[in-house]
Amino acid sequence: MKRTTAILLLLFFFHLPVNHPAAAELTIITEEFPPLNYTENGKLTGAMTDVVQEITRRLGIANDIQVLPWARGYKRLLTEPNIVLFTTARTEARESLFHWVGPLHSARIGLYARKSDQRQIDSIEAAMQVDAIATYKDDVREQILESLGFTNIDSSNSPLSNIRKLVSGRVDLWIFDNVGAQQVAREAGIDPQEIKAVLTLQQRVSYIAISKPTSPAIVQQWQATLDEMKADGTFWWLTRKWLPPDAIRVSERQTDTDAPFFLKLYTEDSPPSSYEDNGRIKGLSVDIVQEILRRIGQPDTIALVPWARGYQLAQSEADTALFSTTRFPQREAIFSWVGPLYRQRWGFYRWHANPIRIADIEAAKQVKRIGTYRQDAKMQYLQALGFENLIPTNKNITNLTHLRRGDIDLWVSSDFNMPHLAKQAGASPDQLELAYAFHTVGNYIAFSKGTSPHVIRLWQAVLDEMKLDGSYQRICHKYDYVPE
Repeated sequence: MKRTTAILLLLFFFHLPVNHPAAAELTIITEEFPPLNYTENGKLTGAMTDVVQEITRRLGIANDIQVLPWARGYKRLLTEPNIVLFTTARTEARESLFHWVGPLHSARIGLYARKSDQRQIDSIEAAMQVDAIATYKDDVREQILESLGFTNIDSSNSPLSNIRKLVSGRVDLWIFDNVGAQQVAREAGIDPQEIKAVLTLQQRVSYIAISKPTSPAIVQQWQATLDEMKADGTFWWLTRKWLPPDAIRVSERQTDTDAPFFLKLYTEDSPPSSYEDNGRIKGLSVDIVQEILRRIGQPDTIALVPWARGYQLAQSEADTALFSTTRFPQREAIFSWVGPLYRQRWGFYRWHANPIRIADIEAAKQVKRIGTYRQDAKMQYLQALGFENLIPTNKNITNLTHLRRGDIDLWVSSDFNMPHLAKQAGASPDQLELAYAFHTVGNYIAFSKGTSPHVIRLWQAVLDEMKLDGSYQRICHKYDYVPE
């Protein structure tokens, strides 16, 4: 995804209104350290910058983040109250010095050499024999070498300077990690293929560090907010743009199946939006929802149920979503909405041999029998207009059989669904004719009112991201739908 797209989405996401009370004034500090935090086109960005900005947004506090050399920021963290420094490796030596909020990410710390360097650096002893190893002053990686007894350290205030020293041959090795090494290379104008990892020393987990004199209540507030972000999927969505999946820390004891929160997701048999094919749930809306789930690191819990049942569950159970659901005034206050997924035109359809004609909506009320899908939006809409001639069925495709046999005079469907349902019923779409079109609507994901507003904001932001990066349009094209 283009960086400008990401920045626009994050600006939208981070500036939504919040209701949290303001916390004590904090000084928030970070460093230039891509891809975690760095300045691009005059704006601070990066994986952990995005996370911290979202924490401050939810807490309703200023997110004026200062960018300082690591050594200066670390000194202030040691000596001043109300200092927040990110990202900071949590080590045994530092454990009692600070409060900790996290975990954020893990990294394999090790030594890098020039690709052309043929020396065997396969042990600490071998690394101690080289002339110089580039390090970042007061950084945890430098501290690791010092603790191991290394004396051949070449310390500087810039990771960019260090990789340039390595590639130019002014140092023999560079200590860094798998999360940021390639990004630093690109920032320095160096092909990442010009360097190679030769020896892993440690794996470290990074946190947000808060200075010791700071109120524990503030620390608890930050940790609770981070935990909330991990639970609703926001943390994964923000960090997966920048970091490999194995580096993102959802919990203290990371496992491949970590998923602390999931939604109950229901859909119906309504092609091409959603349908079952050889035991798999497919469709335009299904593909969109599955891509949202992938981007926020949540499991696919989609279940295909009769519409009336799904509609009832979405009203009665917390953390439940139903798609695709038509959004219209009678439903507006019942759910929270994410979308639109697609738009459609409703109408009354007749079998091609049926001579019935409809001039307007009032004329449709005089028709003897109109087939509808029980409790779907079209049925509810017509009931609100006073229709008393509706014959509902629990399976929409049954209406095609009734229409062909003459058991009903008209069938309520849409230009989006009708061709696919006709084919599913063994009929040609050409055998059905539109008698009268009466409404155009948008279809959305409907969330139960008990669902966290953070989840709603997140899902809308991810859907908007998909529309900007082209993935939404590719899904629509797959199902022959042309989006607006």
